[in-house]
This record gives sequence, C-alpha cells and structure tokens, in this order.
Amino acid sequence: MSTDQKPIFIHIGTQKTGSTSIQAFLWGKHKELHANGVHYVKAGRKRAAHNHLAIVERNGDVTPLMENLVAEIEAHPDHTHVISSEMFFRSSVSEMLAQYLPTEMKPRVRLIAYLRRQDKFLESMFKQALKNGRFRGTPQAYWAKRGNAVRYSEVLDKFASDFGKEALIVRPFERGAFPEGDIVKDFAQHIGVDADMTNMPDQAPSNLTLSHEVSHLLGMLNRTTDVNTRVLIREISRHNTRGAVRSSDCYLPSERREIMQTCANDNAYVHQTYCPELPQLFDVSDLADDVADVPATDAERLQHLQEGIYAVLRAIGKTHKTTPR
Repeated sequence: MSTDQKPIFIHIGTQKTGSTSIQAFLWGKHKELHANGVHYVKAGRKRAAHNHLAIVERNGDVTPLMENLVAEIEAHPDHTHVISSEMFFRSSVSEMLAQYLPTEMKPRVRLIAYLRRQDKFLESMFKQALKNGRFRGTPQAYWAKRGNAVRYSEVLDKFASDFGKEALIVRPFERGAFPEGDIVKDFAQHIGVDADMTNMPDQAPSNLTLSHEVSHLLGMLNRTTDVNTRVLIREISRHNTRGAVRSSDCYLPSERREIMQTCANDNAYVHQTYCPELPQLFDVSDLADDVADVPATDAERLQHLQEGIYAVLRAIGKTHKTTPR
C-alpha cells in the first residue's frame, strides 16, 4: 500500500467479542468520524453493522451489494474506510471479498479479528442458542456439536491466503490487554482514531452474559409463546436483577481445561503465526490443575432457578400488557 492510499479496515469478528459495542461506536459517531477522515461504509449495512452483507453472502446474490460497496469506497478516496460484522469470520466471506474487491484495492485491506478463549466462547454461544430457542440440550452437548468451530486457524489462514498474512491484525479478547479495559478504545487505536472520540455517555449495556437459567427460560418462551424475548433481554439487562447475569456457570474447571487442551496446538499455531509479539494468546492461569471442580449444591441450584424465574417474570410484567383480574 502506497503512503497516499488510505486503508480499508474490515472487522471480521469473531462473535462474542464486543462487536456490538464497536458497531455502536462506529454508527453513533459516524458523522464525527467522517469529518475526521474515517468513513463507516453504508453499503451492505443496516443501521449499525454489515451483518446484512454476510447474510446475503450466505443465502443470495451478493453482487449488487459488493458493487455498491466498492463504488462507495472509490467515491471517498481521501478517507480511511471501515466495515464491520462479527458474521464475517468465515472462509466463504474471505472468498467473496477477494472476488469482488478490485486488485488495486486489496493491498489496502486490513483485517481485524478478535478471538475469544474457546471455553468462554462456547459458553457464550451456547447461551445465545439456548435463549433463542435454537438449541435444547446441555452445555456438554453443545460443546460436542460445536467443538470444531473454535479452532480459529482455518479461517485466519484463508484470509491470509487471500489478502496476505500482513493484512491480519489478530487480538485476543482479553480486557486486561485493552486500553482502560475497553475494546472500543483498542479498536479505535488500530483504525487510527483518537481514544477520546470513543466516549459515549449514557451508553446502555449490551450483550450482558445472562445466567444459564435465564437463557433456558427465554428459550422456552421463544418456542412456546409470542412474547418478545428481545424486549425482555433489554429489560433484564437494564434492571440487572440479582442472579440474572452470570458467567462461568456452564462448564466445570476440569471441562474448561479439556476444551482448552483440545485447542492448545491450534492456539499455539495462531499465536506464533499471527500475533507473536504477544506474550500469549490466551491467559489460562485460572485453569491450573489445582483448581478443583466445585459443583453447585442443590440449594444453590434452586436459588439460581428462583432468581432466573423472578428476573424473567418481572421483565414480562414490565414490558408486556397483562389483563388484571
């Protein structure tokens, strides 16, 4: 890339790594960003994210969207460009971008990928599938089904093959490594935006980790009623009912160790290949061999269930009309 050409940053995910917060910043500050030389591309984007582009790539004819995207970039030659979707972390998306971006544009591409530690990623994705009603099994069954999806090297290697290894910016989703623990500030520094611009007062919390019990109850509602569970989730997140938000409640330490052991070779390869400047890819110090399994007691499980039921029923009462008796 010559010094007079502005980069094209494509944020490719992954899921469950703060993408909603990044996109809320890019969309909320798009006018200010544009005035400062950073253009948040509109083509293929509905509101805050380019998920529509990813959906069409998988299910339809993406040609018109990509032609519009290229034309929009060419119309702003003096701007840095940003495209973002957590759904881009797929080999097929790399092929699509390589096919439609003009040859002279490809050297400008920089691909930003945040990777989440696999045991935490599986738990978060399990809860999402559970609350959306798309999965009914146990965390262990979900792990068995999706275990191969958490080896990141295949997708990274595909992007590297299509755009060059030097185009990839690979970052572990470890808040301790981010400026002020803030992924938005981390993302901003990579695209050349001053950290002060990322301040967004009164920003509502997004994508909080709901408990296993709340996720299960929301899934039941999704499958058996017409209750708008998205509205419920927003209400639960705002109110932060006791026990409704909880992490690390799906897998025991021994199970987490096993997950990470199965990914150890792949993680070592990703670390050495794409981010050797980092001391490690993921911090797994909390999974030392001397960390024992402490399953919840019957009393604790009952308390967690009661808290989950209360959180969901309270949210229904606050957000849905009921007929008084």
